[in-house]
Amino acid sequence: MTFVEVLVISDKYDFTTDFVCLELEKRQVNYLRLNRDEFHTYKIQLVTSKFEINVKLGKCKYNISNDSLKGIYYRAPIFLREINQTDRSIEEQLYCEQWMSFVRNLLIFEDAVWVNNPEKTFKAENKIVQLKYAKKVGFNIPYTMVTNGSPELENKRYVVKSLDTAFFNIKGKEGFVYSNILQKEEIQDANLEWAPVTIQEYIYPKTDIRVTVVGNDVFATSITSKGNGVDIDWRIVKDEVDFTTVSLPVHIEEKCIKLIKDLGLKFGAIDLLKTEENDYFFLEINPTGEWAWLVHTTGQLIPQSIADMLVSK
Repeated sequence: MTFVEVLVISDKYDFTTDFVCLELEKRQVNYLRLNRDEFHTYKIQLVTSKFEINVKLGKCKYNISNDSLKGIYYRAPIFLREINQTDRSIEEQLYCEQWMSFVRNLLIFEDAVWVNNPEKTFKAENKIVQLKYAKKVGFNIPYTMVTNGSPELENKRYVVKSLDTAFFNIKGKEGFVYSNILQKEEIQDANLEWAPVTIQEYIYPKTDIRVTVVGNDVFATSITSKGNGVDIDWRIVKDEVDFTTVSLPVHIEEKCIKLIKDLGLKFGAIDLLKTEENDYFFLEINPTGEWAWLVHTTGQLIPQSIADMLVSK
């Protein structure tokens, strides 16, 4: 019987999680990775006499309890967001719903260090809530409006984006909505009544800064194209941009750390804009943000920092 020190909840093909697991293996930490798409291959039993879980995986047996568990790494908690999907069978619906309920009930392990606690993630994913907290810690935030009407606008151009991450299934293919820069007239003439959109002040020239925060560790990355800031959403031209590790002013680092803590998180991927005047604007935070691409492109020690957090109890 292996007594689990770190529990990892992920998917079989989530390569970001692989980085963390490899780091835990190097440290000889007793960890168990449960993939949501492989739950049916495990034999799992939760008993309330001790509120512990026993897992049988092949010939191996694992025990998860408050006595031994130090941390839980919870990657991409998919139950938090409705994602458009093709028609699923009753069996598939039952699988997703009931196993996701099981994962939510892992909150019985309240003493473990969660990266991140799904309750806190649920709150932190809300964009307007993020802006409120960011402003409270002292960040500059762009003028932002959420509306489904024809707004009165003064500037020539604005950034328009979805209020929540927008995924679509279009004839079997995945669709994703990026941020777009639109003229004032285009926005005012658009039919928005069916769904609210976010209209945000357009700031340019600027440089995008991705800030990955793990506890008190801060990893900042500038995103540029040929040395200049990217005018549009850089994800549209992600193969044409450069990622460079940069240092942030101390007061900006402190704001990033405080924002994470105020939202009850241990990890967060923060998007900032840096202007030519060296002002920093907060755009948003993703409590389940991707970071593997930063390890590949910059060599940042993010998995090591996450492992430190998971075994810190």
